[in-house]
Amino acid sequence: MKLLYLTFQEDSVLYAGVVKKIRGQSAAFAKLGFSVTYSLWQGNNFRFQGNVSQTVPISAEHGIMKRFYEIAAEHLQHHTYDVLYVRLDMIDFGVVQLLRTARAAGVQKIILEIPNYPYLDTYRNSYRFVENKVQRAVSAVKVNLRAAQDQLAGSKLRGLCDAVILFGDDAQTFYGVKAMNATNGINCDALPAVPWPKSGSTIQLIGVAGTLWWQAYDRVLQGMHNYYAKNKKPQYDFRFTLVGGDAKEMPEFRKTVETLGLADRVEMPGFKTGNDLQVFYNRADVGISTLGCFRRGITRCSSLKAREYAAVGLPFLYAYDDDSLPGDVAWALRVPNDETPVDMERLAQFVLSCRRDPRTVLEERNFAEETYDWVAILRKFLEFAGFDFPPLSNQV
Repeated sequence: MKLLYLTFQEDSVLYAGVVKKIRGQSAAFAKLGFSVTYSLWQGNNFRFQGNVSQTVPISAEHGIMKRFYEIAAEHLQHHTYDVLYVRLDMIDFGVVQLLRTARAAGVQKIILEIPNYPYLDTYRNSYRFVENKVQRAVSAVKVNLRAAQDQLAGSKLRGLCDAVILFGDDAQTFYGVKAMNATNGINCDALPAVPWPKSGSTIQLIGVAGTLWWQAYDRVLQGMHNYYAKNKKPQYDFRFTLVGGDAKEMPEFRKTVETLGLADRVEMPGFKTGNDLQVFYNRADVGISTLGCFRRGITRCSSLKAREYAAVGLPFLYAYDDDSLPGDVAWALRVPNDETPVDMERLAQFVLSCRRDPRTVLEERNFAEETYDWVAILRKFLEFAGFDFPPLSNQV
């Protein structure tokens, strides 16, 4: 059986986490018995990788997404697939036409993945951050027209796709198509466990992200500032390492660090992957997952980074609903989904509790292996879409 995992994702360091997810999903589809081809773009080329290898120049004279749809449609017309799995940020008429092409080409099952749901309210409010009034007005018109197209095109999805997988808030349908709320996964085999237990008065915090605005790491910075303002003889030495950071947002982040007097307590090494990232994981006491869902108007999240923290056995802090995460685990600390600074005293007690019982992080690692592996998650997606699998014992 042949599966095309179609994405329009840029392969760049800024989106390293998303690209890792796509490749992890592709590997899991292969373990489920499929011959898998997946797509990414980089520079001036759109690439199909895996079972089918093809590189197509983009040359987007009339809009990059229009060119992407053309490339995908041509590929589907010249290659045979049984399943089409498409990752989309929004819906437009180009998507509708692409799905029609896939059906005409003989694709049996079509599944859409929406990585951030709901997204329209967040998108509609995006123009509010444009400072220039004229540009803001122009942006408002464009944004609202694009949102209207999403709704009009979305109404055409019924009958063209078999199911929609939603990462975010719960919903039973998506524009009339049956929908399943999903949780993100990881490839646990590729993530070695961090050394444990750790000791000392220094508590190392780590946040790994590209886009910073909705990670809300500023809540950690403000919490650190408040802790040292309150405690003239502090018991704990908090250190925060930001791995990654969008170049557009870093000036503001650095300014916040300086303003709060934390320059000697915050490290910003830039983007790291693989063994270079593992070095920072190994020295950390606690990972910081997403703390700013409220900034996007959502309450649910399926953080890839939290799953990675769990897989390496690193306790973590989070601020959202996650159906896959029990609320009483000893290795995850939940804080409010709002602007309040992180309570560093509470965070310190959480870290010390994890240090006292090494079994805590072993349980975390085991939980990740049993719950977050992509193979089990994607099998559920495909079954929900109506795909019949042979018994697991027959899978490769």
